[in-house]
Amino acid sequence: MPSPDNAYRLVLFDAPEDPQAVRDLLSGVTGIHPTDAMQWVAKAPGVWPRPLREGEVRELLDGLYEMKVPAEAWRADVLPNLAPARSIHDAACLPEGWRVKGLRGEPTHWVPWDKVELVCVGRIMLEDEFRTVAPPGWVKAVSTGLNAMLHRPHAITRQERSMRIPHQPVGEMILIRKEPRIAFRVAENRMTYASLGEKRLPTAAENFPVYVREILGRATDCYTTHSTEAFLQGGDPAEYEFPSSQALLDHATLKLLWSWYRRDRDAATGTEG
Repeated sequence: MPSPDNAYRLVLFDAPEDPQAVRDLLSGVTGIHPTDAMQWVAKAPGVWPRPLREGEVRELLDGLYEMKVPAEAWRADVLPNLAPARSIHDAACLPEGWRVKGLRGEPTHWVPWDKVELVCVGRIMLEDEFRTVAPPGWVKAVSTGLNAMLHRPHAITRQERSMRIPHQPVGEMILIRKEPRIAFRVAENRMTYASLGEKRLPTAAENFPVYVREILGRATDCYTTHSTEAFLQGGDPAEYEFPSSQALLDHATLKLLWSWYRRDRDAATGTEG
């Protein structure tokens, strides 16, 4: 946990046009090795993983402002932490809000539409797994054991030991409620979709975008991420694919911070958008 003198986190909201200049700035202010700084800059936008002192943050923000890189700093104790997101299996879109049910059908959460702060959708690229198909019979097990005792190698082919189980990409939605701030996770293949009624389609992959559009059609004041729009419009998969559920949650956190930054910036300049 950072000390009071080392309690700030730097957030970059866009990839810099001159990564080397940002690398030199980070290295010069914090003393970090330029290679380590460059590795993080290459992953921007994002949250700088190490805590910083107030003086360091001010110097960094001044330098980034000169480079026209949108950035801000947060105290570590007030930086929003959305983990763990609450997994949802049954939730209905009602005229007044989003009603979440538990595993036994009991109501667990109620989110009025004006309390939906952000909707972030992506597709999770799950890795294939290798699963044992069936254990060897007792005769083969005894034979293998004897061969091992007598130091006679007995090769077991990969196909006999396991089978590759391919995983299809799965759509996920992070919905963030404000006051109190709670993150909900909706996985494409874990929802009942019973609330869609006549709109319900045969497969989860078909129902998921219908369900997301239903929410966005009612939560009209929420911030919708670019990945959500790209997913619904069938855009470039690179714009909405994520390696893991945690990566999607991290992206939603960054976009939540960006929505606040943009709101404050527009309020200060008297503009919108």
